Amino acid sequence: MAEAPNAEGYEDYQTEDEIKQQECITVFSTKDAILEPGISKTFERFLDLGGNADEGIQALSTSFVGLPQMINVLLEWLHTAGYRKREIQSMVEEHVKLLVLRHFDPKKADLIFTEEGSTPSWLEEMIGYPTWRKLFYQLVEQYPDCLMLKFAMKLISDAGYQSEITSASTASHQPEVFSGLLRNALMQVTAARPAELQDSLRELSQLVCHSQHTYFYSQTVLQLLEGGEGLADFRRWLSQEIQRAAHSRRHEVTNMSLHFMGVGSHSRLFEALGAMLSRSALNPADISILHKHYSDEGDPPPVQFLQIPQLLELLVQALFKPGSNINPDHKEKYLYILAYAASVYDQPSGVAYKEELEGTKKAIESAHAVCSRINVSYAELQVEIPTLFEYIKHPVVSMGVLRWVEFTLTDPTFFEVAAESSALFLVLLDEVGHVTVTCLLSDPEFPSLNPDCSLPQVAAPLHIGAPQETN
Repeated sequence: MAEAPNAEGYEDYQTEDEIKQQECITVFSTKDAILEPGISKTFERFLDLGGNADEGIQALSTSFVGLPQMINVLLEWLHTAGYRKREIQSMVEEHVKLLVLRHFDPKKADLIFTEEGSTPSWLEEMIGYPTWRKLFYQLVEQYPDCLMLKFAMKLISDAGYQSEITSASTASHQPEVFSGLLRNALMQVTAARPAELQDSLRELSQLVCHSQHTYFYSQTVLQLLEGGEGLADFRRWLSQEIQRAAHSRRHEVTNMSLHFMGVGSHSRLFEALGAMLSRSALNPADISILHKHYSDEGDPPPVQFLQIPQLLELLVQALFKPGSNINPDHKEKYLYILAYAASVYDQPSGVAYKEELEGTKKAIESAHAVCSRINVSYAELQVEIPTLFEYIKHPVVSMGVLRWVEFTLTDPTFFEVAAESSALFLVLLDEVGHVTVTCLLSDPEFPSLNPDCSLPQVAAPLHIGAPQETN
């Protein structure tokens, strides 16, 4: 826009083109402007605006200092002075990285990126070097919304370096990058040997539980994996382990997890489970709702809705913790729900198999009568040992006894009033271990105790990509 005449009345103003020409001259006058990547296009624009070529050349030549050439001379001197070339290169790279980290401007980076109109050749060249890839990883942590850095991360992933991207916060902004990391993490878990499994699970959990968004996406991927019955069981187990890790990190994912299980189609059941799991506490009202649904002989909900590790742990704690205060009017319901979850399974026909329900419920009730008492004396425990031995054969009872022993022996008052009973507790633990191993070895589907055995392999590679858009 032209300026108004000055006080003397002279028409001292500039046209729009002249103002833009001056902006170009300002660019040409910056130090070593002729070495900038987009300077040729800027010079062409200057000429198109009617700029004087000689004036532009004069500005470029005057601003030339030759810092890169000076640096090359300095590097030659260092080499002559006895430094190895590798040492010199590392020195320069680290200094350049420091300068970039200190002065990086995401807006300018995006501007350069958009002005190029295509992938800059220097960017493709940079991702071929580990040093500069590490620089991009550091920058994207600080500037996750920078378009140029997002594109750089995609290039790095497409070039096969996604295994280097270990930060969930870095990958979570890029669906393609995150998908690659998730695929690798899942494959590591499926291929892990027993000694490596916990480490692989921990790495997967750190990635998946970075945020609610990454948790939702990862659980969705798990639900969509296809395979036989073995993979379905493995998928369910892995989903529960991820859910457990999310709870340990204080992420509220209860409702999401219930929806993934399909509980959302049973509104009252969903509300009852959601209320107890989100607060990590049982209450008689919600237990009554569960009991009403699962005592229905007509069409009870799938038993897997009860087989949630967190819910099972709460039930075991309520029934086997000494002094646990359960309303006597609702105790039968607690016993029934735990027995149902532990002994009933849904047959392929859709009918629930309940042949072991009453026996399991009786075993839990008998063990509960012993374990719920406070400060059981040595003589009393001796009398009850045969009863516990009889019902420990039920896995849910053995789990309850383990929890009872834990609660009892970690109580500071135990060794003040009943220390002589500790030997009997050790006998109980030995019996639990013996029965558990015997049950496992008698199961024809349980693999041999081979230290080199691993989880069942996924039959086909895991193909995980960004979500497809739907019309």
